[in-house]
Amino acid sequence: MKKNMIYPRNDETNHYPLFKELIPEYTSKNTLLDYGGCSGNLLSFSNGDINQNTYTCIDVLKEGIELGQKEFPHSKFIHYNKHNEMYNVNGEKTLPFPSIPQQDYIWSYSVFSHMILEDIIECILWMKSLSPKKIIASYLCNDGDEKANWTMNYFYNRRINTFGSCVDFRSNRDEFFYISDTQYGNQDCDVFIGVYNTDWLLNQFSKHKIKAQKIYTIKNDWPMPFLEIE
Repeated sequence: MKKNMIYPRNDETNHYPLFKELIPEYTSKNTLLDYGGCSGNLLSFSNGDINQNTYTCIDVLKEGIELGQKEFPHSKFIHYNKHNEMYNVNGEKTLPFPSIPQQDYIWSYSVFSHMILEDIIECILWMKSLSPKKIIASYLCNDGDEKANWTMNYFYNRRINTFGSCVDFRSNRDEFFYISDTQYGNQDCDVFIGVYNTDWLLNQFSKHKIKAQKIYTIKNDWPMPFLEIE
């Protein structure tokens, strides 16, 4: 298992305001699935607004799940030992999704940005099988608009600061590409980020009868996009 993969809790990682804006219908009576929720950061940042008793967190990171279950004993934390190119390289390539009850709402932050297309589609189809009222998932795109360009510059500059150099991927207009520190597929990859052209991505979704749209937050002016999946 990788080291230092537990998502930190600080002002920059508090995504509860984004959740509240994008799923304003949520009430404490609703069930909520936080897919890729690590140790329950969303629940923690909600300061009690999210009901622990109806909250479920699924993550590939075993340490995060164990910490979350200890902190929030009334919630359900499930370790899903599925292979992931960034967070769980030693996980199982083929593994059924956990069996859980239907969920009213599904939230997934910074998960699709670390997954290949085939896994994203498989995940969405499973999410839809839970009959949610709304699915919101963040992703990364390089669509050429101002916010997408900001995001690409952010990742480019962060990698320059971290590694001292970086291939300039900012002008890449491919349908999809991966930002990786090692050759795609290596078992020791520390960074794996998937970037998708939104029109192309939605077209791939349509082949599986998945309808979605690209949305941004307005109140919080967050530069990274989300998918609202029907």
